[in-house]
Amino acid sequence: MTSLYLCGLEQLELFWMSFPDVPKVAKLDLVDSPLTVSPDDLADVVQALAKQRETIHTYFDDPPSLRVSYKDKNLANGMTAEYAKAQRRRYLKEARQIRNFLAAPENLEVLGLYESVADEFQLKIIAKRKDYQAFDDVLEYLANLLFNREVILRQNKRLTRAMLFYMYWNCDIGIPDHVAAN
Repeated sequence: MTSLYLCGLEQLELFWMSFPDVPKVAKLDLVDSPLTVSPDDLADVVQALAKQRETIHTYFDDPPSLRVSYKDKNLANGMTAEYAKAQRRRYLKEARQIRNFLAAPENLEVLGLYESVADEFQLKIIAKRKDYQAFDDVLEYLANLLFNREVILRQNKRLTRAMLFYMYWNCDIGIPDHVAAN
């Protein structure tokens, strides 16, 4: 008798964590798999931000400081000019609000979650990114992965994309180091 069991990605991940030898037996090369990240902590950050969005007060008057020019950062990361312009136009206005939210003393725990998420994303991007990929593709793949795996992020798509832009703008993800600072 043959049985068939359908399960989602979350269930597969739980099985892989419980039975780490299964990918080897099934001859699955997890190193060669696409970028895989956990959306849970980002969902907590986005949910907290969404709840307090209307009540966030300005803690800083200065705009976010650039470590490198946006144009140089985009060149270093391989982001197309059209995508970079669209990102900046749509989400730059959100960057100050996100920064103020994360800087608020009452959001210290959320800031810790954000830093954890940014570290995970940055390291996974470094490990999985191929030299020929545009950073546009990396951000779109990441956004789609997050939307497909977490209902809170799917319900707050614009805010989730704004968070990804903020991570990039704030040099938490991407390549900022080898470009000369302004």
